[in-house]
Amino acid sequence: MAVSKEKVTDLINRLSERDLELVTELLERLAQNNFYREIPIDDEPTTQDDLDAIHAAHEALKKGELIDLQDIEDELRS
Repeated sequence: MAVSKEKVTDLINRLSERDLELVTELLERLAQNNFYREIPIDDEPTTQDDLDAIHAAHEALKKGELIDLQDIEDELRS
């Protein structure tokens, strides 16, 4: 998916100051970690353990067992 810098700039301009801080930290990490782009796509077959984990995640979602956004932000900041 091609995204223009103008689109990104528009989205950034609409962020709150709090969100802008988080996005800035994420962009800095992405800019510093270009080696992630070199990681090959996982083409290994899906195992039964994978399917079990996916099923467990769907069940947790149905039960409302979600991760709090604050916990995600805290992890991204660490």
